[in-house]
Amino acid sequence: MNTKIKQTHEMFISTVAVLATATLAADEKAKCDACKLVYGSGPNGTRGVTYFNKWSKGNETVPFVEVCAFGQESATQLAGTTIHELAHVLAGWDAGHGPLWKAACERLGLRRVKAAGTNYTNAMFRPDLREAIANVALPSEGAPVSALGGMAGLLGFLGTLKPCGAGVGTRGGKSRGKGSGSRLRLWECGCGQKVRVASTTFDATHNPCGTAFECK
Repeated sequence: MNTKIKQTHEMFISTVAVLATATLAADEKAKCDACKLVYGSGPNGTRGVTYFNKWSKGNETVPFVEVCAFGQESATQLAGTTIHELAHVLAGWDAGHGPLWKAACERLGLRRVKAAGTNYTNAMFRPDLREAIANVALPSEGAPVSALGGMAGLLGFLGTLKPCGAGVGTRGGKSRGKGSGSRLRLWECGCGQKVRVASTTFDATHNPCGTAFECK
């Protein structure tokens, strides 16, 4: 009888989360530890998504964080996406992919990260975190087959990647139930141009300034 325990994707991202939050202040670590972190299929073309106030724990609701199998490219990307989403938990629903979120990424040990399409490399992790992650056993229970078919999900599809749905269901509207958020979300580019879009994802660039719109 083979009693060897296989490393699952769920175990891998949970270990990365423990390593990334280990050096946080106690209150910030508790905030990250409280969220529900899962490995699931996820929205097509998305590596990760954070749903705020969508998991009930006793008398409180906490973020539900999903690392998406069909956006999977490598173990390095899975680790990066896990920390990317934990930074949303740390920064709060109203931070979007702005300065507070980027600062949270830094505190978690992830540098030079973008809202979408980040080419995750080992050099992006703080040295001590990079070494710790390198010692984590890789998932060995299998691999997802992309929703796009074939090996696309394993090879990556950067051209169609969308920003994660930072803050899904948190803006207080009632059009999709209490706390579900307004149908129109505010997006802003680097030069301050604002648009409202009825979507949690908006993969667009403002041509005059050349920057991507980010959800505010």
